[in-house]
Amino acid sequence: MPFRVVIVGGSVAGLALANMLEKFDIDYVVLEAYPDIAPQVGASIGLLPNGLRILDQLGCYEAYRAKAEDQVYQQAYLREASGKAYGYQHDLMEMWEKMLGYPMIFIDRQMLIQVLYSNLKHKERVLTSKRAVSVDIMESSARVTTKDGQVFSGDIVVGADGIHSTVRKEMWRNAPPGYFPHDEYSKVPATTLCIFGISHRPEAYPAASQHNTLSEGHSYFLMAAPGNRVYWFLFMELKETLYGENIPRYTKDDEARIVEQHVNDRILENMTFGELYEKRIVTTLAPLQTYVFEKWHYKRLVTIGDSAHKVDPVTGQGGNGAIESGALLVNALLRKFDSSPDGLNEKQIEDVLAEVHAIRFERAQDVVQQGYWLQNAFTQRSTMGKLIARYFMPALGSFGVLYRGVEFCSPATSLHRLEIPRRPRAVPFEDELPARPVKNLSKINKLASVAVTMLLCALAAGLVRLPKTLELAIDDLCSMDVASASVLPAVAFLVNTASLLAMALVESNRVGNKITSWVQIITFALVNNFLGPGAIGPLAALFAHWSCGLIVGRHVPVEAARMVLPIVTVGYVIPAVIAMLRMDSSSIMIWRNAPIICFMLARSLSALGNSPREADDEKSKLQIERKRTRNMFAQADLPYVRLVHYSALFVSAIIHFLNIIRYGAMSSLVLGGNDPTLAALGFSKFEGLVFTLSSLLLALGAAPLSLRLCGYITTAESFVTACAICLGTFIMGPMASVAGMAVYREGILSGLGQPETSTHQ
Repeated sequence: MPFRVVIVGGSVAGLALANMLEKFDIDYVVLEAYPDIAPQVGASIGLLPNGLRILDQLGCYEAYRAKAEDQVYQQAYLREASGKAYGYQHDLMEMWEKMLGYPMIFIDRQMLIQVLYSNLKHKERVLTSKRAVSVDIMESSARVTTKDGQVFSGDIVVGADGIHSTVRKEMWRNAPPGYFPHDEYSKVPATTLCIFGISHRPEAYPAASQHNTLSEGHSYFLMAAPGNRVYWFLFMELKETLYGENIPRYTKDDEARIVEQHVNDRILENMTFGELYEKRIVTTLAPLQTYVFEKWHYKRLVTIGDSAHKVDPVTGQGGNGAIESGALLVNALLRKFDSSPDGLNEKQIEDVLAEVHAIRFERAQDVVQQGYWLQNAFTQRSTMGKLIARYFMPALGSFGVLYRGVEFCSPATSLHRLEIPRRPRAVPFEDELPARPVKNLSKINKLASVAVTMLLCALAAGLVRLPKTLELAIDDLCSMDVASASVLPAVAFLVNTASLLAMALVESNRVGNKITSWVQIITFALVNNFLGPGAIGPLAALFAHWSCGLIVGRHVPVEAARMVLPIVTVGYVIPAVIAMLRMDSSSIMIWRNAPIICFMLARSLSALGNSPREADDEKSKLQIERKRTRNMFAQADLPYVRLVHYSALFVSAIIHFLNIIRYGAMSSLVLGGNDPTLAALGFSKFEGLVFTLSSLLLALGAAPLSLRLCGYITTAESFVTACAICLGTFIMGPMASVAGMAVYREGILSGLGQPETSTHQ
């Protein structure tokens, strides 16, 4: 007998899995409870790149996209309770597509079901009016009995039958006491009530747009739909959290009472909820249950999609998660078939199902938590939620939303044995990277870098002492009599610091560091004031090490990138030269505060470069935002960023060679406050050592370690890069080694994707 999968539920999860099994000639049957495979229940569904990529592998993507008609690319707005817009996310769908190869597309759930069904070659295997009532585990199979008395047997039974899953209940019944948590369904919470519906588009509703209208206790989410319609949701906070069987089934009378309470709500400045509701085609009132069940499988039975993890629709990840789960199941089955082509026994099947749970469980929990976070913000259930909704979310803009989305979508799985159609994108998915990311070490890496930085800052400020033997060795290396004294060590140190500052300005202005850049400025100011200029090196190394190392956040706005070298020259180099020449307290004070001024100047000029020159109207803002987006995907900043890195590499290497000629290779790495000029400027005797160690921390952390942890380079490449950095520190100097690392890192981050090739404007 061929291996057979019985799928209970003709849902998105069920029909997507059927398509996957069919691609690999695995026998299946789908049992749908309702007489119609694609009933209209008033629900819309949004698929993001993580789900659409798998649909593309199945040959369903183009059909799915066509269903959206001319509503694929939409403008997104945040609105307050009056309907007034206070946040704008321009061209969000198009940016999704440029970043990950696919946009975010909403259509009727019924349409997606029809696309999946139409793509099947063996439609006779999809049976309607087959409501499952019991599932039994036999010696070498599992058996499903339907309401009409028919029995269907298979090697695996997959429950794709939603939050009220019959397969899950039967799984609990079959398992021995203690295998599943007792009465787990009673733990399933509902904190939000929702009316979702589809309406004909009112005249006041802008085409190709979506809107989040936020208010205390409730919120609206609306989006333009194909066929001149609107998909909409009214989310309402429940006064108390309901659980399990205590969650009621709501009626049309309940819906009417709620609508009456909200009929005059402004969802746009010129449109009320009542006007939208009057044009309704279909509506449903339902509690939003969100939960990840602890266990999803028992012997030959498994649940996927909403049966295993029910998520809030505000995340847009329900359908995507269901498709991902199906892909994981098929991938695991195919790997097991490789070692057992004649079939799988119960133990092997359990191994397959356990693998799906192990890979998917944490990701499902993340989505559920994301739903809680979003609902807390959208319905402003707490002071923090209000602050996030009013200030943080508008500040994120299009890129901020995209950044978080890419961060979640890129780890998604695909069907490993099917070709992934080539679609240009700036960011690869994780399974397209040179190596598997090592995420469990990222936190350890960051904590270790903080500890090392604190030690180096303390050493630079004279708060800790080196072992006596090491201190004497450094004194010996740095000893110079009056005849050999020179300003060269001071010049070298200031050149290196200027180079490091230039690179720090690049890092702080990356779009991925938009929120944290001001934190860096404030921290620099405090450290500079209390610990002195010597601590700036370790701190700059830490921030660069922690800087956005993800491809999605790599871009530096062109307005900022091209101003880095002029800012450093005017804001730091000139004050440093004046301080060295005059050696008076006022000049030294100006120079010591120069890095902070440079950071603030860079941020200010960047902001000015991105603001309308004459008018503050929406059209001007949109043109500026679109120009910045074009520049980002065309990588228009790369020439300016590379100029900064190569300039730092060149001048630092030259000054290092001069130091080697005069003082020797080892002395050039530890020259510090023994030099009278540096001592007069306020540096400690260990300044050279601190700078060298800080440079190594930065170079090794930001290139071989961070790139490897992200999966951007292989372990072998990481080892070779680390060796090159250590060798380069002695040959070209610590700062030149850092600059060389930056050149290498920029090439990796800009070269892994398939970015747009158009030039900037």
